[in-house]
Amino acid sequence: MSYQLKRINPFWYTHPMIPTAVVIGGIVGLVGYKTQNLIVAGIGAVVASLAILAAARPVVSALLATLGLFGGLVTFVIVPGANVMGMSLGQRLLSVLLFALFYMVLMDALVLVVSVLYNLFAGVVGLGGLRLEFESAEEEEPTA
Repeated sequence: MSYQLKRINPFWYTHPMIPTAVVIGGIVGLVGYKTQNLIVAGIGAVVASLAILAAARPVVSALLATLGLFGGLVTFVIVPGANVMGMSLGQRLLSVLLFALFYMVLMDALVLVVSVLYNLFAGVVGLGGLRLEFESAEEEEPTA
């Protein structure tokens, strides 16, 4: 059996205001960063992050949060670097949680951008999609 993957759909909500919120949040965050106003930068980052999380399916976010948690544990707890050695255990655990959160949001955005580009090239441009070839497996007889 041969199948062709024509479209990738990791999107949860597809309302047009979601990408608008990402852009507006990013602009507000950059303006806050440039003017060194941390409150404005934080508000922009939160708006953009919430819009990205609303755009991606929860299973994608959960998977990426788990990977971020493992990466944060390795980076800050299991094999800490020289700059982490002076941190207390509470600070290290907070760093792990923040790392997992940032990783989840950034990788969600990456997955969404990659799927949009794949759908553009495979569908609109007509370059074709991935080909998946499956073999039929013989069914095992149930044991009595």
